[in-house]
Amino acid sequence: MKGFLDLPYRLPFARHYKEFDRGFYVDFSVQLKRMGRWFREYGCRRTLDVGAMTGGCIEYISRLGIRMDGVQFTNDLRRLADVQLRKSGTASTLFVSQVHDPFRLPRGLSYDGIVTLGWLNLPFSAARLRRMLAQVRRLLAPRGVFMFDFFDFEKVVIDPPEALRFGDGIVHAAYTQRSGPVLRRYHVWIPGGGGARLEVSDLVDRRPRAVRALLAEAGLKIVRAEFLDLNYPRHFWLVRKD
Repeated sequence: MKGFLDLPYRLPFARHYKEFDRGFYVDFSVQLKRMGRWFREYGCRRTLDVGAMTGGCIEYISRLGIRMDGVQFTNDLRRLADVQLRKSGTASTLFVSQVHDPFRLPRGLSYDGIVTLGWLNLPFSAARLRRMLAQVRRLLAPRGVFMFDFFDFEKVVIDPPEALRFGDGIVHAAYTQRSGPVLRRYHVWIPGGGGARLEVSDLVDRRPRAVRALLAEAGLKIVRAEFLDLNYPRHFWLVRKD
């Protein structure tokens, strides 16, 4: 789908997702600890990570005594996460839902806490955002909480052009440019056997005022709204279903 990545969520590239997005993960532990603290503070016992990648967040939250299931964007990621979680003895149910429609899950599920990171800046239309926030609300138990982050372009970090080669021979090159409200990144992946593959990803400027309006329309009350001054500065909010 235009503006959305797919290759980083598929093998063999998915093994290197942290290197592809190392600017985000370099200080992610700060946000992860806050996430765990908020889940405990609001009494969450059954939670869901939408965009769980290989399961690192699931492992961390589970060690706090909180059950966490996960949504993977591809079957390849689910298999990688399943191996990792089995090694650590972590109990979790993993679902698959594509990145451009990540809340399409089986009926009957209910969670008292949901988290998704990097989602709100994806190039969804306003109508799609409203529909997905409605899906989040349906998944939440009464008084359940939803955590998410987003950045606005006042604090945007534009990475310089870069190229990385990994031990298995895979090469990833990327170039980022800003055009108005869109941050566009051009990616070239070259597998160890050769044959370049190109994808283009878009991130859209989201300002707090617009996000507040979407949440109000969805019936989700803002409870915590913090700004994290990390390598990629971003807002981190918690909202509640009342």
